[in-house]
Amino acid sequence: MMEDLLERDMKARWMLAAMLALAACGQDSTVDPAAGTPGLPSLPAPLADEADTDVVETIDFVAISTYDNNWYLSAGWPGQYPPGFAVIDLDVRVQARMRPVPSDPQDVSCQLPEFANYQLWNRERVLSDGLVFFVASLKAPVTLSQDAQVEHVAESGVLETLDLVRGDVLTFLRYEGEGFMVVSFNGQTYNINESELRDISDIASVTPRTDEWARVTCLGGKQAWLLLSEVLTEPGIGPSPLSGFGESTDLSAEDVLAVREMIAFSEEAPPP
Repeated sequence: MMEDLLERDMKARWMLAAMLALAACGQDSTVDPAAGTPGLPSLPAPLADEADTDVVETIDFVAISTYDNNWYLSAGWPGQYPPGFAVIDLDVRVQARMRPVPSDPQDVSCQLPEFANYQLWNRERVLSDGLVFFVASLKAPVTLSQDAQVEHVAESGVLETLDLVRGDVLTFLRYEGEGFMVVSFNGQTYNINESELRDISDIASVTPRTDEWARVTCLGGKQAWLLLSEVLTEPGIGPSPLSGFGESTDLSAEDVLAVREMIAFSEEAPPP
């Protein structure tokens, strides 16, 4: 499945999958397609109160990075349960960058607050630290093998039909969650479930490549950018635990123990 392909690092993928499986236990993960994909908030959608939306900045991700037109940049991180990272030790310092540019050196030493949880749904931390999340997704062509009418979720939230013919080429832009992805066609973007294209295109050959970036505020007030795949390998950092859909807070002592146990379990078990 496309959701599995998003995680390039096998160790990080196993840790995240294990944590999310634990968090989802007993939760009803049914999503109504007509209601959109709540796992993909666009800034400042993670905030519950409309009055707080001016706290979160609107950033031109293209302007601050060096990604070219082969990449699609958008707010938030993909997944019905978006990943995150948390501080599980004292005096944790990570290597960061001044810009969200992978080729830049990690020359910023950033001390993170004890037990801080950097996750889209951790509203208190998002507000206090001015957190910003965005993902850069490598675009990929998706070619239709037959004529088809494909359903997509319109901006109004209702299902509409896109008429396509054999040979039409969609452009994969980003994964969202619950099988949904964003594609473009003839200059328009569409929210389509991957299953709609599975038997009528070469979507199965698309291997998404993503860079998930977070701008954090270090202790002392300095702001810096972290790449998820890198920060998860830093000592004193673990994957974010989730207590339920749309719920996230900084860690308690019990949470830290649970994350440590999950990391130990993931190091002993083979990847899925």
